[in-house]
Amino acid sequence: MDNRYYESVIKEMKPFFDENGFKAMEDGSYLCETKAARIEYEEAKQVYSLLIADVEDGNVGEYSQVTSWLFDDSQNEKDAEAVGIDFVDTLRKNMGIKVKRSAVSGAAVDLPTASKGSSMDIAGFTKKVLDIFPVYKEEYKMHVAKYGNFLYMEFFAGTLIPQIKAVLSEGSKKPMKKLYDMLETAYTTGDRETSNMVVAAVSAAVCEDDELKARAMELLSEDNHLKNSVSAFIPVLLKDKKLSEALLK
Repeated sequence: MDNRYYESVIKEMKPFFDENGFKAMEDGSYLCETKAARIEYEEAKQVYSLLIADVEDGNVGEYSQVTSWLFDDSQNEKDAEAVGIDFVDTLRKNMGIKVKRSAVSGAAVDLPTASKGSSMDIAGFTKKVLDIFPVYKEEYKMHVAKYGNFLYMEFFAGTLIPQIKAVLSEGSKKPMKKLYDMLETAYTTGDRETSNMVVAAVSAAVCEDDELKARAMELLSEDNHLKNSVSAFIPVLLKDKKLSEALLK
């Protein structure tokens, strides 16, 4: 994969850079009076990283990586924008800058709607999740109001994944059936992004608990393809530090 989305990441960060006095330097870094920031894409690992260094009297100190995002061939410009949003949030916290009150409140954010296409996209999947777990509707609105975009992996890590754990732990037939129907439909009719998210969410919910893993395998037994995908992804998730940090809260 080439680094064609680097400019999309920078574009998302530029308003913050401009607002806080960062200047683009010849080496690709961004420098203000107190901080230097550098965004890198590591081809071998398919990871975007944000590196920050302190600046004293114009001298740039040693850079350290403060956050990173897995970014592979399945992702697109919209995902690159999400990377930029997260990097800005991280840099803002590092500099001790408080978020200005946004003109957009949670009340002004619309809930996601299903697309009219033949396959289910992330918005359609999110709608299904919120239909089944309506307690998270306000959290969705506040999430979008905060970031100005929908960072679905972060959102599902704090909502869908805990709910999958809870449903599997309780083991009641009706909630289990409702959960399975939602996941199986999204997996079989969803686009690549949605299908991958289904597999990742189930894997994250059960990868650290053998009993929950066994219940999940039983629940998914009607769809061997989904079951095998989850089974194959669990060891990948446990070995991948970046994915684990993103999904295991």
